[in-house]
Amino acid sequence: MKRCPEETKKVERNNSQQGIVLVIVIIIVAILSIVVTDLIYFTQIDREISGNAIDEIKARYIAKSGVHVAAGTLKGQPLEDLDVIASTLALEGENSKGFWAITVPFFPVGEGSVSVTVVDERAKINLNALVNSSSNRIDQQVLTELRELFRFVEADDSKSERFLSSLANWIDQPLKGSQNDQDSSGANSGFYASLETPYTIKDGTLDSVQEIRLIDGMDEEFFNKIKDYVTVYPGDKKVNFSTAPKVVIMAAIKASTVPAIEGQGDSDINEVSDDIVEQIADEVIAAREDQPTIDQKKAREIANEVDSTAEISAGLVGVVHTSGHSDIFSVKAVGSLGESNPTKRIIEAVLKKTRENKEDKVKIISWKEL
Repeated sequence: MKRCPEETKKVERNNSQQGIVLVIVIIIVAILSIVVTDLIYFTQIDREISGNAIDEIKARYIAKSGVHVAAGTLKGQPLEDLDVIASTLALEGENSKGFWAITVPFFPVGEGSVSVTVVDERAKINLNALVNSSSNRIDQQVLTELRELFRFVEADDSKSERFLSSLANWIDQPLKGSQNDQDSSGANSGFYASLETPYTIKDGTLDSVQEIRLIDGMDEEFFNKIKDYVTVYPGDKKVNFSTAPKVVIMAAIKASTVPAIEGQGDSDINEVSDDIVEQIADEVIAAREDQPTIDQKKAREIANEVDSTAEISAGLVGVVHTSGHSDIFSVKAVGSLGESNPTKRIIEAVLKKTRENKEDKVKIISWKEL
């Protein structure tokens, strides 16, 4: 039975429409497959991102716990008396001998671990003490300490002298009755304003050791040589001989024979030889093995035993911390979560120990998360 032409055309039209529908369905299915695949992929990515964010938060709190454990430990007793975990790091470099720190390389916390390093900031020379904040005068003992420190670590003489002059101008202030930008050998406010990328001179105390990289005369090589031996946190210039590295002790001893105020005292100052200074520093470090706390009295006794004729013993009163028990510490805590590719968070803090109402307290005065 033959179909009429109209029926044949109708069948062909229906077959064509069905073919088009099939193509459209295939395209839609392909698009949906791509969309579903992308959704699955991005869901996995979001899940990983969320997981990483959670791990980062956990690692941060682990690091935070390390800082608070250090604060609690410091509150309980002096850092110098923690004989069980304190250690003296005698590095190969002669100038670093005696560098002291307390380090807990691994301590489990929940699902992760934390490493904590505590360093006594009084084991360093206070850059902010170079200029007296009340009188705006340069402290000649601190100036001598810094100058000798730079010499002992073999910093470039021209750089160090330029930096010291510029440092004085950076931290002195426009106080009534005193001179601002007082050292003509250093960079002043006009110098920084004339730079290709100008900035303003501080005219105030340093907030961190890293800030000195803004001061003219300082470069990366110079900074790396001195950064572990200088600080900005103590409220005065006195160095703790219980914890100071050899190079800092030697610089302080050199400064002990210099009057703090220029022109004060005897004009004939007898400079102490490097040999005598090194011998005293070695004796101080040796004494710490049996007596962890070297107070001002003990330091003077050691100096007098080495050279009773030198004017060191009396001068140490101005540069050595009285009790030998420090009050300001920097803490670095690294929180770690995971084993093969751990998530890490680092917190650097500065803690200050005070005594209020006959009770020891530890305050956080600086906090930085990396």
